[in-house]
Amino acid sequence: MSEITRKVLQFGSVLGASFDFNEILEISGHILSIEKEHMEDHSMEVLLALEAAVEEGILDETLQDNEDDNESVDQSDFLSSLGMRGSFDKNEKKADNHEYRIYTFHHSSWQRVVLSLLLDSWKRDIHKHAAMAIEAKSPDAETRDYRTKVKLFQHWKESNSTVKASDIALDIGQSYKMLGLNEHSTKVYDNALEMWNKHQLGKGEKAIGGYSPQLLQSMDAANLISLVKLQTALGQAVGSTLNKDKNESAQAFADALSILDFAPVSAEIKDRAFIFPIYSGMFFLLKYGVSVDTTENELIANFVDETGKHGDPVHYCRALAMQGETYHRQGKYSEAIKSHMKLKRAYDVKKHHALVVASYASDRVGQNFGCTANCYMRLGELDKAMKIVDHIITYLIPKMDPKNVHNSIVTIYPAIWILKDNGRAEKAREIFLKYVTVPFKEYFGEDGTTPFLPAFKGIETLLDLVLYMEGKVDSFDAGYFDWALDMKNLEIKKAFDSSIGNFGRNSSSTNAEICLRLSKLTDDAEKKKRLIENGLKVAKQALSRCDGSDGPKLMTTYLQIKPVYDDL
Repeated sequence: MSEITRKVLQFGSVLGASFDFNEILEISGHILSIEKEHMEDHSMEVLLALEAAVEEGILDETLQDNEDDNESVDQSDFLSSLGMRGSFDKNEKKADNHEYRIYTFHHSSWQRVVLSLLLDSWKRDIHKHAAMAIEAKSPDAETRDYRTKVKLFQHWKESNSTVKASDIALDIGQSYKMLGLNEHSTKVYDNALEMWNKHQLGKGEKAIGGYSPQLLQSMDAANLISLVKLQTALGQAVGSTLNKDKNESAQAFADALSILDFAPVSAEIKDRAFIFPIYSGMFFLLKYGVSVDTTENELIANFVDETGKHGDPVHYCRALAMQGETYHRQGKYSEAIKSHMKLKRAYDVKKHHALVVASYASDRVGQNFGCTANCYMRLGELDKAMKIVDHIITYLIPKMDPKNVHNSIVTIYPAIWILKDNGRAEKAREIFLKYVTVPFKEYFGEDGTTPFLPAFKGIETLLDLVLYMEGKVDSFDAGYFDWALDMKNLEIKKAFDSSIGNFGRNSSSTNAEICLRLSKLTDDAEKKKRLIENGLKVAKQALSRCDGSDGPKLMTTYLQIKPVYDDL
């Protein structure tokens, strides 16, 4: 067996049970330092080496049509990426331009045997060069697809390049979160955190935040920051997943703080902005009654103080938004407005929206405008509330990322109900369709998901009924009756009601009003009776989840359901 064939098999064994021609060509070009002018000859050597392995029964070869595989790239494309414009002579043996060559070890034992002969350091080196080859071929991180990002992450991880692997994992996890795939994000973060978990505890040692004290004592600043960012992202992802135990989220944040407190290098880190999302995450949990190692007021006071000293408007505005949201929930509406005024002076949606999302998963700063509109409503200042609503519609939301549908619905959610309650249901329905349902279908598809998806049906149905009853439209979907008569469609989980209720109205309240309005639109006595019964049942549930009897007291949310409950 030739030297090049042995090397090609070594590279392939590290890549996995299957690999393609281009991967081997790219990696071998990097590791063997092949000059650009010699890449064409090297490509032929690699192809012949792979065919020799096929003839020996070590590998199997499969040809695929490139037109059927959008993620494949043929040899000529790869050579072009190296600055070459030449191609193989048509009479020479080569991969056809329309074929994509996949190689698989004929038996898994072949791969194991080849791997067993390699030093761990050589395996790491192969992974490192594989990652470098991907980055050279796809230098723009924004244009890499998921498959490329995942492969890049795995290569950096296996090469022990923890910081690089962490950066890629955080990027992948954030992308999944924007698609509402929080459980996928959690898996990515857990996978990345394994890079440090492999360090075993010494005799008599106790883990600090889940990690070896010896590891944390020897950790450099870059690794500590990466580790804390991943722990924080894990806490955010778990906390945003409805069917996950919120205590797991609290533990992830607590572990991040324990790691920071213990690691000696922490004291040397000057820019501590990476810590701020921990405050935000713990605040999120406190809203839902999850126990964390601080009080809400202490947490917010520390966050505002620390971010104010730091000077970054992204984090300072997030702290002010947190403060304003808390004051609103506590009924301190004037104080909430004062916090918002400070936020408004510092926040520029064009400059800061993407940066806030990058740190806090959604634009919790922009979302504070809706909260402030609710505060003005509680103070009886409708004109000022409507001014903020119009600002959200005409200035804020058009400048936000339309693909982040969760951020969009949270941003306009208070505006929807203020508009609907003040004779502007048409505008409410217009912005809901434009910024939520249409982008959701475009970017997520019919089978997609996003955290507040269970609320979408109720919002659209209620707005349709309001428009019909106000004489703004001539008809509505008669299927709404069957939908509302089935209690399975109306039942909302407490965790979901608590989550969306913080923004001004829970979904049980919306469903109760649907039943109330439909009961007034039918002459069928039996149907009317069942609609009122269903409506009353979910109205009681909605009321208990915002009046303090079965959850936090939320005045704005309470004022949405109380008239509906009384009418039923």
